Parts: sequence; C-alpha cells; structure tokens
Amino acid sequence: MLVGMIGMFILGYIGFIYMLVDHMVSMLELVVAAIFCGGGAFVFVITCMSRQTIGDLMRTLKDNYYQAHHDSLTGLDNRHQFYLDLEKMFGSQAPYFCCMMLDLNKFKLINDNYGHSYGDHVLKVVAERLINSVPEDAITARLGGDELAVLLPGYDSDMAIRIAQTIQQSLLTPIEYEGATLSIGVSIGISQYPTDGHDKTSLMINADIAMYQAKRNDSHYQIYQPELSLDSVVGHEQ
Repeated sequence: MLVGMIGMFILGYIGFIYMLVDHMVSMLELVVAAIFCGGGAFVFVITCMSRQTIGDLMRTLKDNYYQAHHDSLTGLDNRHQFYLDLEKMFGSQAPYFCCMMLDLNKFKLINDNYGHSYGDHVLKVVAERLINSVPEDAITARLGGDELAVLLPGYDSDMAIRIAQTIQQSLLTPIEYEGATLSIGVSIGISQYPTDGHDKTSLMINADIAMYQAKRNDSHYQIYQPELSLDSVVGHEQ
C-alpha cells in the first residue's frame, strides 16, 4: 500500500512539473511545487520509519515465539511444543512412530555436589549430543529438569533401539567443566504408536513406564512391556 501511494505521488509530482515547463511559473505554483517536494520527503521518511518499525516488530514476534516454544537453557523444544508436535503426529495418520522418554542418571548428584551451574552445563552438552545422535527429522525436547523426550516419525521400535544405543554411546564420554570431570548416564523408555498407545497421554505414560524399568534394570533403554504398570515399576524403584 505504501509503495502504491508513493508511486501515485511521484506520478502526480512529475505531471505537475510537466505542466510548469511550457509557461511562466507563478508564485502560487512555486508554493505548490514546494509543498509537493516537502510532501515527497515526508512520505519517504515515513516509509523508511515504517519499514524499520515493521522489521523490529517481526523480529520481536519471532523472538517471543521462539521463547514460548523452546527451552531457554538447551534450545530444545519445551513441553508445550512437544505436546503440539505429538498431537500433529497423531493427526498425520502416520502408520507408526516412536516416543522416547529419557532421564539422566546421576544428574542430581552433580547438582548436589558441584552446584546448579555444573548441572546447567551438563544439560547443554547432553542436548547437543542428543541432537547429533538422532535423525534429522526427529523432534527433541526438554520436558523439565533432566527429563528429555524424542519423537521419531516413521520409526518402529527396532529402529528406535538403534537410536537409543547411539544416544547412550554418545553420553559415555565424560564432560569436562571448570576442572571437574562429570560422568552422566541415561535411561530411555520407548513406546510405539499404535501398539503402545492411541493417544498422547497413554503413549507418554507407557514410555515413562519403560524408562523406569530401564533405570531399575540398569539397562539404559527398554521397550514398553504391557505386563508392567507405572505403579509397580515406580514402587519397586522406591
């Protein structure tokens, strides 16, 4: 709209100048020409300011959207965005996909013994290694604390196991920070749609059950087994 208005203004100004070339110019016409010139400068300044304002507004909106959908520490998707992505997976009518729930082993000890700054650094490194260990189309998220999640679109449980092994292998290398050598492990639970859940809640709960079973058995990863319940696994862990 601004470009169109500027174009019409330029055409009008050129037409007015053309009218002045074939006769003596009066004082009134000079005043009108000066007003046109000032108006053109005003429109130009307003257009530049509008572009800058719109650009600043768009950058602010993008920043706000990013902050609302991503974890501020790791840059992974946050819980809200993970739920949205999971809902989209159910709506995509994909024949199958896997949900992985991850819990970091010994993370509480790092926080208690070294402080939260060390724990924050560990989470950043783990997030980076996690992204490098999963396929490009995977969705990675931090749900809170040391609880992470991964969605694997178009992957079955056998393929998810290989990815879980890659994740576990990537975390074997200790993390060096501020003169300390920090070792971290991971317990991964895997559930597959549609065999292990037909909605968001059941699929995540069953992945959690498998994760607790992996933690209890010190097996690093575990496929969901229908004979286990969350109460029995957590109760046994306690």
